[in-house]
Amino acid sequence: MENNPETFDTIEGYINNRLSQEERAAFEKEMIADPELHLEVEKHRAIHKTLSNKDTLEFKEKLIHITQKIEQQNKTTTAMISPALKIAASIIIILAVGTLLWYTLNNQNQTQDLYATYYTPFTTEDVTRGEIDNDFQKIVQSYSKGNYQKVIPTLEEIIKTNRQEVLKLYLANSYLNTNQEEKAITLFEGIQKNSSYYEVARWYLSLTYIKLNQTNTAIPVLEEVIVYDGIYKNNAIQLKKALLH
Repeated sequence: MENNPETFDTIEGYINNRLSQEERAAFEKEMIADPELHLEVEKHRAIHKTLSNKDTLEFKEKLIHITQKIEQQNKTTTAMISPALKIAASIIIILAVGTLLWYTLNNQNQTQDLYATYYTPFTTEDVTRGEIDNDFQKIVQSYSKGNYQKVIPTLEEIIKTNRQEVLKLYLANSYLNTNQEEKAITLFEGIQKNSSYYEVARWYLSLTYIKLNQTNTAIPVLEEVIVYDGIYKNNAIQLKKALLH
C-alpha cells in the first residue's frame, strides 16, 4: 500500500460512500489483496467513529468552554499572556482528543487480534445435491482453498433455489473473508433457532461483529451461544471474558 494523498482520498471516499459502484468494487478487491490497505481503512473508520462519538464531542466542547473562560479571565492581563494561554488551551484540546483516538485505536487493535485468534472458516461437509449441478464439488474445493471471491457468485445463485442452510454458511463465511460483513450478518441472522446450524451461525455472527469492532453487539450474541451449551460454549466464554477484560 502506498501512503499518498490519492490513497487517502480514496479511503475517505469509500468510508463516506462517495465512490461509484465500479470504484467501490475495485477498491474492495484491492483491500482483499492488500491487508495493509484493509487495516488502514479500519483505522480511518476508527477515527471517524471517535470524532463523531457524542462523548468525544461533549468532551471537546467542555475543553473549548474552559479555554474561553480562561481567555475572558485574562483579558485584564497583558496582551503577551493571552496568546500564550490560547496556545496552551489548544494544545490541551489536541492532546485530549489524541488520547481518545489512541485509546480507541488501541482497543480496536486488541479486538482484531481476538478475531484473528478465534476465527477459523466454517469447514466443508457433505451436502445433499438436490438442484445443485455437478460443478458443486469444484465450489467446495475452491472454498476449502480460500478462493472466496471466486465461489461467491455461484453460491449466490445456488441458494436462490437450494435452501440448505449449510450453503448459506459457506456464502456468509465467503462474505466475511472478502470484507462484505453486512451481507454475512444478514445470512447468519437468517438462520433460525430450530435449525441444527443455529449455534454455528450465532458463533460466526458474534465474530463478524467483533471484526467490525462492535463488541457491545457481539457480547449478547456470545451469551446466546453460551446458553445454547453446544460445541462453541467454551470458546464463547473465553472470548466474552477477553472482550470484557
